[in-house]
Amino acid sequence: MIITLAIITIIYVLLILAFGYYWREDEDVRSFSTNAEKPLVSVIVAFRNEEKNLSALINSLFAQTYTKCEFILVDDHSDDNSLAIAKSFSDSRIKIISAGDEVIGKKSALRLGYESSSGDILFFTDADCVLGSRCIETTVAKIHSEKCQMLCGPVRYFHKKGFFQGLMQLEFLSLTGSGASGFFMGRPFMCNGANLAVERKVYAEADLNPKYSSGDDVFLLHYAHSKHKVGFVQSGECIVETQGPEGICDFFKQRVRWASKAGGYKNGFAIFVSSLIFLMSLALIVAFVAGCINPIYFIVYFCLLMMKFAVDTYFIIPVLRFYSMGKLWWAILPLTIIYPIYIVSVVVASLFYRPMWKGRRVRG
Repeated sequence: MIITLAIITIIYVLLILAFGYYWREDEDVRSFSTNAEKPLVSVIVAFRNEEKNLSALINSLFAQTYTKCEFILVDDHSDDNSLAIAKSFSDSRIKIISAGDEVIGKKSALRLGYESSSGDILFFTDADCVLGSRCIETTVAKIHSEKCQMLCGPVRYFHKKGFFQGLMQLEFLSLTGSGASGFFMGRPFMCNGANLAVERKVYAEADLNPKYSSGDDVFLLHYAHSKHKVGFVQSGECIVETQGPEGICDFFKQRVRWASKAGGYKNGFAIFVSSLIFLMSLALIVAFVAGCINPIYFIVYFCLLMMKFAVDTYFIIPVLRFYSMGKLWWAILPLTIIYPIYIVSVVVASLFYRPMWKGRRVRG
């Protein structure tokens, strides 16, 4: 058993070393040529019960330096004041759509937004987000200069104080960081729907796997990568901030929802990475439990844990630096200890448990 645990750990270490090796610091994106005709960008947002967050998003859209935009806001059956808040903004670029009874869920609402849009480029974000003022301009400039058909960008949670908030922020940044490194390795496998742009024709033909409630972003990426050129814009000007889970319970439900879509993956590298992370977490738990029977395995557990801690630190420190979150270094060790239990629990729960999300039962 020790040999099996060692093999899993070595493969995991090599993967994280690769993520760290390919990670890029903040890059300069060439400005959009003044002689080039700027494409119309359709910013599409589906919202449901977002009265606390919608105003901040819309104000950040108005503040964009790229002005050739239309803003398609799709109300997904909100029962709070979200729709009234959206309608309170007076701007010719805003188009507000109320989803009919036949349109249920975020994927269907986004598809409705697409059908009501006119842009050559579709930019997707979430209703609880705030965009930097040059986010869309920088994204479009990179699409134009590198001839990408889909471009994803960085996302982080709004900063909140507290021990568990710090752990959740660090865990989320590790996800976004590894997803970005996948692009730099030429093996994109994960992105975030809060910050992605895609050519209209690519979205029109993509299979987003409607069986799953979640995954409008990842399934789109996997399809686009199989047929088109995709990329990642590694620029601080493109960081989108989003609301994190309110607490541990919401965090767990969100992660179960995300994990439930893994059964629909067709991307080999995504399957490999998710499987390896699960196996590494399971290896640590097995070593610890075995140590309760045979103390020699406590030494094995400690060695595996320290190897994971060392390689995770090597990778995550540059990621924290990019996101201006260097003060979260304190959370690396406690997250390393908690992480195996969290991962195995989420994976097991995703096989049997379908949590409520936005008042609806998750499908998958």
